Amino acid sequence: MMPASLNQRITGIPAPILGLLLVVMASAFFASMHNTIRFMSQTEDIHPFEMAFFRVAFGLVVFIPFFMRSGIGILRTEKLTWHIGRAFINATSMLSWFMALSLMEVGDATAVSLIGPVFVAILAMVFLGEHVGPMRWLGIFLAVVGGLIVVRPGFTEISSGVWLVLFSAVAVSNSKLIAKILTRHDSPTTIVAYMTILMIPITFVPAFFVWQTPSLYQLFFMALIGVFGTIGHLLFVQAYKLADMSLVEPAMFTRMIWAALISLVLFAEFPSPWTWAGAGVIVVGTTLLARKETRRVPRRVDPNVSTVDPSPGD
Repeated sequence: MMPASLNQRITGIPAPILGLLLVVMASAFFASMHNTIRFMSQTEDIHPFEMAFFRVAFGLVVFIPFFMRSGIGILRTEKLTWHIGRAFINATSMLSWFMALSLMEVGDATAVSLIGPVFVAILAMVFLGEHVGPMRWLGIFLAVVGGLIVVRPGFTEISSGVWLVLFSAVAVSNSKLIAKILTRHDSPTTIVAYMTILMIPITFVPAFFVWQTPSLYQLFFMALIGVFGTIGHLLFVQAYKLADMSLVEPAMFTRMIWAALISLVLFAEFPSPWTWAGAGVIVVGTTLLARKETRRVPRRVDPNVSTVDPSPGD
């Protein structure tokens, strides 16, 4: 991937603006992937677990050039058990997320998933001893309030899909925490390589028990799921290299917009005003968290890949 200065010379767009545009593009790819999963679960007899396996398998194809360029040395590590554990946790998050998308509207699932950074902040505070000042506490509070507005416990029944999204968010937050610890020992390229490779056999096990040999038509759409997700991931990582987290985080709200527009066209589904309001409050809260994170953590410098996980199950 090109450095920020070279990007700006080629495109003529300032790096922060280009970073925002990449987040908007990444959000479109993720929303397309999520709606494709819902489309397949509603129109085809393919279980979400099988779709998760093919998402990882086809996603690996996109990452192969990065791994080939690094050679076999990319797999050298003294923390193999940590990588295996992270792969299991990440696979659990993906399986939960894919199942949730088969049970609830994509816009609602996206809104609930935006609360993910709160779990990351809390886990970092508990297990890594990171300091949480007044602004970060305010960010956590606002994000939780936003989540409650979306879910509205006591006014509407909390569906199994919502619980799956929340479980997925907690799982992927633990995955990010482990990734942060692993960066003290291994390169980001090694961390991503192990997660990508190990998740294929891990996701195949649950897929095996619900397996239905896909037709070429179904295989095409599952290939789209893998390609959409991986391209979205790469665009998101590049955006974090070009712009600060505090600038990029608000643009994540465009995931809601893309998800709503695509769902409206495919399924005539559109999030309620409560969902939009809650998602907006969540984004304000997570933006405050990102602003504090930017002051605390230096910009990533790895030129190839990153340990960033955009959202649950992506």
